[in-house]
Amino acid sequence: MRKFLFRVVFFLIPVFCMLAVIEWYMRTIPNTYRMKNEWMLRNAHGVKTLILGNSHGYFALKPSAMGDSIFNLCNVSQRLEQDYFLLCHYADRYDALKQVILVADNSNLFDVPMECDEPARVTYYQLYMGYRAHSMLSQYGFELSNAGYFHQKLRYHYQGQSVMCDSLGWGNNYVVADRNPDDFLYKNVREHLFVNWEYTYRNRDYVDSIASWCQQHQVKLILLQTPVCKDYTRKAPAWQLQWINAMTDSCCAKYGSVKCDYSRDARLSDNDFFDSDHLSDQGACKFSAILAHDLGL
Repeated sequence: MRKFLFRVVFFLIPVFCMLAVIEWYMRTIPNTYRMKNEWMLRNAHGVKTLILGNSHGYFALKPSAMGDSIFNLCNVSQRLEQDYFLLCHYADRYDALKQVILVADNSNLFDVPMECDEPARVTYYQLYMGYRAHSMLSQYGFELSNAGYFHQKLRYHYQGQSVMCDSLGWGNNYVVADRNPDDFLYKNVREHLFVNWEYTYRNRDYVDSIASWCQQHQVKLILLQTPVCKDYTRKAPAWQLQWINAMTDSCCAKYGSVKCDYSRDARLSDNDFFDSDHLSDQGACKFSAILAHDLGL
């Protein structure tokens, strides 16, 4: 028995060593999360306008087209829980923060927690942005625990696409020339649907927490609904859109936030979109200039 255990241990040692080396290598690959965290640690003191949200903000808002001292801290599939965490995470570094732009629309107010459908992204927040909702010894503490994303990350790395945003955090890889016309067919238009009231109220509470933080720190909060294609709005359940407006209006009344709804803005056409609910690089430049003008940036 002792000899058998010795052989097992002797076999496992190189396996664990190999896994440790692979895990270390994966963590050395540049990524958007690390890049944004390092940028904020160096420069948060000078940020006047901070942008938070999911892919709707990540691809739609280009700081260099909006003005000075603006940073886009959005990430793809970022939940309102992570928005609140990031806002607070750098709080002791804000010296000039005047306003926060928060995406609060049909794409995130009905979201399920990230652990439910995209656990690999929780790992990225844990490893690269200081998020500590879970033990670092849990599945969320290791790159190798997410096989699908592991291979995807390696592929992007070898294609030179590890960091797919510019130096101010704008997602610049939704190029209008690369879009797929089939994404605009009505049957293919993306839908963000209600799941249950528990998650909906949870998301509402995070919006309120962000609004409360901004009120306490005398920071103006803009609740933003980004432009989407007409068919995206047409396909969304009417009651969901009404509920979004009710939630954001309630937040504005309670905390003095400001709602900016561009979801039906006629100044943007379908030609400005990469797909049914994300602006292309061309559309982002146009919308960023519009928003900057409207906010007086």
